[in-house]
Amino acid sequence: MDDNLDNENSCLLDAFPYAVVFTKNNSVRILDNKNVIKLKKTDRFFWHNLDYTDKDTFGLLVNEYGLSPDVALALCDDSTRPRYFHDEEGVVLILRGINYNQGSAPEDMVSLRIWVDKTKIITLAHRRLKVINQMHQKIKHGFIPPSPMQLFLTISQMMVDGINDAIIGISEDTDDLEEKVINTDASEIFALRNEISELRREIITIRRYTAPQKEIFMSLQNDKLNQLCEEDRDDIREILNDITKAVEDLDYCRDHLSVFSEELQGKMSVSMTNIMYVISLVTVIFTPLTMLTGLLGINVKGIPFADYNYAFWGVCVIMVIMVMLSFWVMRRLKWL
Repeated sequence: MDDNLDNENSCLLDAFPYAVVFTKNNSVRILDNKNVIKLKKTDRFFWHNLDYTDKDTFGLLVNEYGLSPDVALALCDDSTRPRYFHDEEGVVLILRGINYNQGSAPEDMVSLRIWVDKTKIITLAHRRLKVINQMHQKIKHGFIPPSPMQLFLTISQMMVDGINDAIIGISEDTDDLEEKVINTDASEIFALRNEISELRREIITIRRYTAPQKEIFMSLQNDKLNQLCEEDRDDIREILNDITKAVEDLDYCRDHLSVFSEELQGKMSVSMTNIMYVISLVTVIFTPLTMLTGLLGINVKGIPFADYNYAFWGVCVIMVIMVMLSFWVMRRLKWL
């Protein structure tokens, strides 16, 4: 095994292709190659992790592992959504996990395709996925799952935990935004609207892939599959509970952000109304004065008191009286 998996960035390292064989005496053989696995009499099952974009993967699934072309095509498809189906031999599950790759957005979730039957579990990915390397580490340090289904459920639980961890961050950001919205003033509204929009887009993207996974585990729990024992169903129930909580938390944050957006819109409307109110008052007060000064400023003969020494001050007094009259009228009309 690659010793570099022990470093602090192990969750970001490529960990495929490789295979892990679990023996009946609870030991493990790890093969760092793409050779098809031939189980010995002392082996129970194996886990093979592959890159679905590799040109040889489809042929390996069909010719060596005996999967049907339809199943292999579903596992190797470039564009997928979370889904689940099964046939007489095994189960196909396509899930999405949080993207922890450097320079990537967490909501750009990474696809993991899984085949589970009685003798093997095959996982396929292209981009690096944290849970795969975490599982690699767990096995390296002594974790021995009792069955392929238990290995799958352990990976699934880790994926759901990663989603919930990301949602905790979203919930904290939502709470921070609530404080900002309550205490914001007009100058910060546009910046806050951008923050809210960005967080809402993140929630929408994560929920797009998380909500269908809730349906997947609900169907998996209800279907009568030979691969599932009572312990498996208990684990599925816990995973379903965790992913249901994740969806509910996303809905909670999304609804709160909608309320925040409406409140900011209301504050902006109030601010604009106050501004327009002040502008209207100024217009009402200065329109008569503008008309008076406009009349007195025209360059024609016959303007009254043009040669009178105190005519300017007289006009100023008239303008003050007009302003006071305007204020009195607006108070009478309850505009002030």
